[in-house]
Amino acid sequence: MACVTFAQPPMLRAFESGLGLDRIELYGDPERRSYDAFQFGRGSLARVWLDPRVWRRYGQLLRRGRRPVRAEQDTLQLGGDAVLDADARLRWVFRSRGPEERPSVDDLVAALARTR
Repeated sequence: MACVTFAQPPMLRAFESGLGLDRIELYGDPERRSYDAFQFGRGSLARVWLDPRVWRRYGQLLRRGRRPVRAEQDTLQLGGDAVLDADARLRWVFRSRGPEERPSVDDLVAALARTR
């Protein structure tokens, strides 16, 4: 399993150690070629910072003990998740419409199961 982010290599190491991602290979894509290929869009300033859904999500994370950290990356870049099979064919994609929107774990597991 792999994760692609637009973070620079030093930040990737911080993600890996801080989140315990030792089973996931992390790759940096600072030029965001993969983001363009999967059509992961960009959010507006209002959608990213003024939307109540975003603040609600931050509240949930705070209640779970997560603490905010200063953003050092592009906060308007939206993410997503893509599942490719062993032949690198795209089998499933989820494109976030806002920073708080993520697929469920069940959806990801189901998408991964379909590639086997």
